[in-house]
Amino acid sequence: MEEAHTLDENTPTRLAKKMVRYFETAGCEGSEYKEALPSFVRFAHRENLTVKALLCLREREEVFREAYGECEEILKDRITEGALCKRFDSSFSKFLLAARYGYSDREEDGGADAFSLSVTVKEPKE
Repeated sequence: MEEAHTLDENTPTRLAKKMVRYFETAGCEGSEYKEALPSFVRFAHRENLTVKALLCLREREEVFREAYGECEEILKDRITEGALCKRFDSSFSKFLLAARYGYSDREEDGGADAFSLSVTVKEPKE
């Protein structure tokens, strides 16, 4: 599928700013964006782009990569807050966070943060 919109040289910075604003304000009082949760799909379609075009921009443009990461953090925060305030189903929110971002409430053996302690006692030689 071809991009629905031709990208000019100024687009990555402009698009990055627009995307962060969208993720920060979607669903908030007074926002022009009425959906409760922001979405990369809906943002791409608003800009006459495909999600694949956003992902390509993320790969090749540092400014867009940073903005995309910020939007991911905003989305995680919005999902978490929605679950805590009971606006979203907590089980489904947990599923989304686990599936998309790797969140888990289980301890994994041997993970990077695993703690182990070994004590070796040696008798002095006489």
